[in-house]
Amino acid sequence: MFKFIHTADLHIDSPLRGLEAYEGAPVEQFREATRVAFENLVTLAIDRQVAFVVIAGDLFDGKWQDMKTGLWTAGQFRRLERETIPVYLLRGNHDAASKVRQAVSWPENVREFSVRKPETFLLEEFGVALHGQGFSHQECNDDLAATYPQSVDGMFNIGVLHTSLTGSAEHDTYAPTSEAVLRSKGYDYWALGHIHQRSEPPISSRPYIGYSGNTQGRHIRETGPRGCLLHTVVDGELDATEFIETDTLRWHLAEVNLNEQDNIVDLVKKVRQQVAACHEAGEGRFSAVRVVVRGACAAHRELVHALRREETLAEIRNLANEFDDEVWIEKIKFETKAPIDIEQLRKGSDLVSELLRTIDALRDDDTKLSELAEELSPLAAKATVELSECGIDLQDSTQLRDWLQQAEGLLVSQLLEADA
Repeated sequence: MFKFIHTADLHIDSPLRGLEAYEGAPVEQFREATRVAFENLVTLAIDRQVAFVVIAGDLFDGKWQDMKTGLWTAGQFRRLERETIPVYLLRGNHDAASKVRQAVSWPENVREFSVRKPETFLLEEFGVALHGQGFSHQECNDDLAATYPQSVDGMFNIGVLHTSLTGSAEHDTYAPTSEAVLRSKGYDYWALGHIHQRSEPPISSRPYIGYSGNTQGRHIRETGPRGCLLHTVVDGELDATEFIETDTLRWHLAEVNLNEQDNIVDLVKKVRQQVAACHEAGEGRFSAVRVVVRGACAAHRELVHALRREETLAEIRNLANEFDDEVWIEKIKFETKAPIDIEQLRKGSDLVSELLRTIDALRDDDTKLSELAEELSPLAAKATVELSECGIDLQDSTQLRDWLQQAEGLLVSQLLEADA
């Protein structure tokens, strides 16, 4: 019986670009997060007395900013070396040989797969054969898995691969392959990297084919627990699989749905409940929370007014202070609307109906949006500051649509006030 860890996409010292632009962002906590996650993984390997650790690509995010990154990582590997735990390391697209030069020597317990051709490491003590090939360059469009050797008889065979498989909407395509190709090799386990979301359930349970996900979420698209997979092998068969959390900072999406009668007081109360739930789910970790408020509600009448909107934004950000510096509100998005049948209004024959139809036509037509951007462009030349510094991009169709949505909301709210 033995245990091993499958991990990938650690992105140690990921720069987290642009974080300083966020008001009140805990910059240092974010910068240290990928290191703490790796420390947690090393501690886990030692505590659970694993036989070895497999890293399926992207140990680093790219070229080191300085030598401290390599020296610190080597120090973590030496913690494992002192416990006689070997590491089998594969290069991915972010730390391909052409991007990250081996400027620091790893301790002898670290074995790196070749980037020129598939390489096999045999662990006779545990009856294990590990097969893998790293990336020589970031752009890898070849099916590397197709060239891997067949399984070694009488061994527990593990294939290590950094791949997008048949493709992913959120990740670039690298080393594309298929489940059929992986199965054809006769391996017992495929340790995959590149996709940051853990495979749950696995792509296949027999043989086991799956992604461990990354060890630390780095932005709002990587919400929820992040960690590694701890496996137990008994008599040459995969006996148990356990997901272990390693993240020190967790991203959350707090979605708040308002009812028709809900006002600003109700809005803040419901946001507080959702933020508290995120904090509790983090189990003591620092929580970065994006708040999204939706619904046709009474609060919308006030939110369309700039001053009341800013006051509400400030009140929501102030909620973070209730959690002893363990919560940061990353962004707040209001996607509310007036509690009125806008579709019915559009069908009318008055000026309001015509304006609503014009807004709708602009929003759904890319050509008309481009024309609108051209009409607005002279404003950029007259501006006393760079619009980009204010988060304004007149060429961004998504931003233009958001503005049109706000204009529609303001128009309808004014109508409601006039009728009140």
